[in-house]
Amino acid sequence: RGGAVRRLTAGRSAFARSASPSIARAFATRRASGSRATHVLTTAGWNDFEWGTATVVSNEPAAKEGGLRSVKVSVAQATAEAYGTPGQFVQMRTTEDGKPAFLAIASPPRSEPSGILELLIKSTEGTAGEICALKEGATVDVSPPMGGGFDLGKAPIAESPNALLFATGSGISPIRALVKSGALDGRSVRLFYGTASSSTCAFLEEFDEWKTTHNIAVTHVQSQVGGPPTYVQDALKEAVADGAVDAKKTCAVLCGQKEMTEAVIAILTEAGVPKEKCIMNF
Repeated sequence: RGGAVRRLTAGRSAFARSASPSIARAFATRRASGSRATHVLTTAGWNDFEWGTATVVSNEPAAKEGGLRSVKVSVAQATAEAYGTPGQFVQMRTTEDGKPAFLAIASPPRSEPSGILELLIKSTEGTAGEICALKEGATVDVSPPMGGGFDLGKAPIAESPNALLFATGSGISPIRALVKSGALDGRSVRLFYGTASSSTCAFLEEFDEWKTTHNIAVTHVQSQVGGPPTYVQDALKEAVADGAVDAKKTCAVLCGQKEMTEAVIAILTEAGVPKEKCIMNF
């Protein structure tokens, strides 16, 4: 999920059970300009919210291949202020009766110019593809930020000075928000990121900055380039075998395909990392 652009179909009911019933409150206002009014939210739970309006301010490729797009949208100030924790997401739809896409926010809280959120979206059939095709100035319906995000309170830095991050594909979106927020600063951090190849890798040009600014070492696993390792969990197995994981001092943050997250958590817990310190955003 999270990752970036993703519809919750089979996984929606599971998230609904864990989502906070009320995440943000804001004053109700409307903006009369444009083709849509801006509805500001009264409450924001799984279904209990009013749709607002987001305006596309930029829409650019996020990778050379693979259909990933970096889409920045302007939202009501109250909506932007309700985004407080990396790992939160929004719902978006292009028509009033359209099925919403669930999109993890790729920019850290309060980092962009006022009222701007960045999203990493994979162009697929349905709403995600419709959003990826929008031009600057187009408007969509948007929910308030939802979910509790990545709860690092489960792994205080004094207990877990080492952090392992895991993502595949568009799942890098909320991980990027976490990295750039500075919430991991002061820890020794290693990111395992799985894509098909470097040409399908989002934010590739930022990896050096992450290392310099936030002490993030990146292990980029490319499944179509040859291995081993072929997948993120394979790279983790190698790291554990090499003694590179100090289970007593390590926490993990994960976002991506279910098969990957389940395999990674199994490897980490077998190595001695407490399951409660394997943190996800749902």
